[in-house]
Amino acid sequence: MDWIRDLWDLLSSAIMLEPGDLIEFQRMGYQHWGIYVGKGHVVHFTFPELEEGLNNILNGEFVKAKVQKERLRNVAHVSNYAVNNQLDKKHPPLPLPHVVKRAEHLVGKNIDYNLVMSNCEHFATMMRYGIAESQQHDTQPYVYGKKCIHDAFSAGASQSKKES
Repeated sequence: MDWIRDLWDLLSSAIMLEPGDLIEFQRMGYQHWGIYVGKGHVVHFTFPELEEGLNNILNGEFVKAKVQKERLRNVAHVSNYAVNNQLDKKHPPLPLPHVVKRAEHLVGKNIDYNLVMSNCEHFATMMRYGIAESQQHDTQPYVYGKKCIHDAFSAGASQSKKES
């Protein structure tokens, strides 16, 4: 029966989603964001575990969160989701294969998470546009949120060069 779900994921995502799309998941009281990378998978900046510092998050402090690649259906759970590339009018997206490569390059990396300045929406917009912006929390991009994600991306790129 898993193969039926896998086939459904692949067919439904191939019809509605394109690699590099921003995916907005509707959660209770907020939206979660990720980058669709194809074949039914999303790369997203995960909310840290509760024991890792819920108080720190609520106090506006930074905690470490992990970038993960997961099946779209697992990230969505029971929530609705949709493509939301609305910032395309404001910021030209990077070439979509480049967006996917950037997002997948960060899988497994721990990045500073801050509810207001460096959250999952900042991560997703940084991957697609090269600018970290959150419509949930700001009207202008936060430089610090961009810096956190940019620093993690740069560190991963230099580490990959060393491994080559």
